Amino acid sequence: MDKRTKIAIFFITAIVLLIIVIAVTPEMVKYVDENRAVAIVNGEKITKKEFAINYRSQINYYGLDKAFLSQKVGDKTYEQQIKENVLDGLIVRQIELQQARKRNITLTSTEKKAIDQQIEQYKSDSQSGAEFKQYLQTIGATENEYKDQVIKSQIVSKLYDEVTKSQKASDAEIESYYNSHKSDFVEVKASHILFKVNDSKEEAAKKRKAEEVLQMIKSGQSFEKLAQKYSEDETTKQKSGDLGYFRKGQMVKEFEDAAFSLNIGEISSVVKTSYGFHIIKVTDRKQLSLNEVKDEIKSTIESQKKDEYYQSLVEKWKKEAKIKKFEDVLKSVSI
Repeated sequence: MDKRTKIAIFFITAIVLLIIVIAVTPEMVKYVDENRAVAIVNGEKITKKEFAINYRSQINYYGLDKAFLSQKVGDKTYEQQIKENVLDGLIVRQIELQQARKRNITLTSTEKKAIDQQIEQYKSDSQSGAEFKQYLQTIGATENEYKDQVIKSQIVSKLYDEVTKSQKASDAEIESYYNSHKSDFVEVKASHILFKVNDSKEEAAKKRKAEEVLQMIKSGQSFEKLAQKYSEDETTKQKSGDLGYFRKGQMVKEFEDAAFSLNIGEISSVVKTSYGFHIIKVTDRKQLSLNEVKDEIKSTIESQKKDEYYQSLVEKWKKEAKIKKFEDVLKSVSI
């Protein structure tokens, strides 16, 4: 090979290498980086991009910033702890999706269409559409990537329903639960006179007014007539303050505590809640029968049994899985 030929080959090789370098665009570099594995679960990769989307979604949901994430919790920063929690969640989800495939669990065309319609509804509304677009930008996801996350979540939900459908509540369990939680199935019927507090500046005046009306009741005036005259609850005012029957957990705590501490016919002192000041009168109290709450108890027991059973399955699947994490890739993800 003569000197000219060698020089020609050298220049051709140099030009080819230059073309290759030029062709490796920033987009290609980004694509390769985003497709690196943060974990491999039973031979399937969880990509850096998928992890980043879910991590940033968590950060966005709780409104966290870099200053907070850099703080220590024990021997780790919040950033490290949250990243580990998100990755563990994605590993479990990958295992669940694998279990779903084994059982041929997928979304129907109707279910997929419903997801598309929901996304289109977000986009068509000027406010929610702008918020949705901003959300995607914040978490670094395309619309299709967001849709993929929704699909995966729904598949996992269908897996849960499938593998836990055998978990039922027996009549004996329902009766036992009822007997152990009888106080949860008590209803009181109460009326109230409300003095609304819309501004902290009027709080003292509203409390004084409530105390004045309470004294009127104690002096023998009709609770019902005073409710019609003074109550600022427009919904119940014309019904003499009647709220009907309610159980624990249906009213704000301060109101509930006061109402359930009263006997039939008794009237409370002035009670402060987030709505303002109340005077409460209990007009009836009754214990719901087993038959009245049987379906509710059945649902409660079965929900608990399903959760416990499903969690035991997930733990079993995790123990059987081959999992490898890549901490260096995890560390490279930022908000």
